Amino acid sequence: MSNPVYIWSKVTRYFHWILVVCIAVTFASSYFENAFLIHISFGIIAGGLLTFRLFWGFVGPFYAQFKNFNFSFKDLFYYFTNLFKDKKIYVGHNPAASWATILLIVFAFFCTVSGVILLGSQEDRGIFAFFPSSMTPLALQVHIISKNIVGIIAIVHIIGALLEHFWHKSDTVTSMIHGYKNIDAKPTQVTKWQNYLGVSAIVFSLFVGLFSYFLPQVSIMTKNYHEVEYAKENPTFAKECSECHNLYSPTFMTKAMWEIALDDEKKHFKKDLEEDVPHFKSIKEYILKNSAETSDTEISVGIIKSTKGKVKYRVTKTRYWRDIHKQIPRSAYKHPFIKSKSNCKACHKHFGRTNYINDEDISLEYFSNKEAIKIYL
Repeated sequence: MSNPVYIWSKVTRYFHWILVVCIAVTFASSYFENAFLIHISFGIIAGGLLTFRLFWGFVGPFYAQFKNFNFSFKDLFYYFTNLFKDKKIYVGHNPAASWATILLIVFAFFCTVSGVILLGSQEDRGIFAFFPSSMTPLALQVHIISKNIVGIIAIVHIIGALLEHFWHKSDTVTSMIHGYKNIDAKPTQVTKWQNYLGVSAIVFSLFVGLFSYFLPQVSIMTKNYHEVEYAKENPTFAKECSECHNLYSPTFMTKAMWEIALDDEKKHFKKDLEEDVPHFKSIKEYILKNSAETSDTEISVGIIKSTKGKVKYRVTKTRYWRDIHKQIPRSAYKHPFIKSKSNCKACHKHFGRTNYINDEDISLEYFSNKEAIKIYL
């Protein structure tokens, strides 16, 4: 029987398992709107780890280097056609694992980069917040496709690893825990500078991701690029309009929608705003000057597209609003703390403070667990 041989270094194993956690968390959190910050933070960690792995494939220990992977199509074909016949144990990556590893790195990298671009173009946040919203459809398509490919590769890789471990008796799974395989081979050698490089890269990736989660408003990845705090920019507008109802950002409706809402008494709670609201003219001027047409945020773009050729007088009557709230049961609006569709603050905790509605601020505290799961999934 062969003696245990050290194959996988600590850095390689730590990278592997942290990336596994990141992929699992980002996949799970993508189904929950208010887990958006978790999704972004773990995506950042994954991006850092993937960048490190690309370098590690050239400067890392022997079995972690790409040049020692088996990318032969002939060997790959033989491996699959003799999967249950030939119980050969590979020292490092077998042909299937070699391809799975490199493909997972490539498509996970695409997924991460497209996610950061999407964060900028769609959410107006992060280092690519200057990207126009016109980039959103392409970035979203790349993000979804690459995510699905990563999911498929990960599942195939897991099945293959379990098969190797239990059928071929290769210690594949446990070797990625303790680093050893029972095989006649040359043990891996790790230098001090390789350890320093690997540990530094992993720690840095974790730090940036966790920093973005715990301090989002000062993170370069998550702060809203064109955020306006109405209490500071226009205190009169913020005070007067929030005394009777939720404070709606001017960017949440088109100019035509605002003109109807502000000028028609029937459409504005049967009130004569010129008489009842101090400084109404200056407030109206401010609102019309900063309507949806002046903004490039996801909400503004959605409102404009869904009302093209139609004049609505409330956000809740637009197709955009109905589409993003279609999973919420009508009975929910009868809750004593919600009461109506226009009470946005009931579920969006910081609604009205700025011109943004962030996904992580969504709260479903007034819903039962069953209703919340149904809405999320």
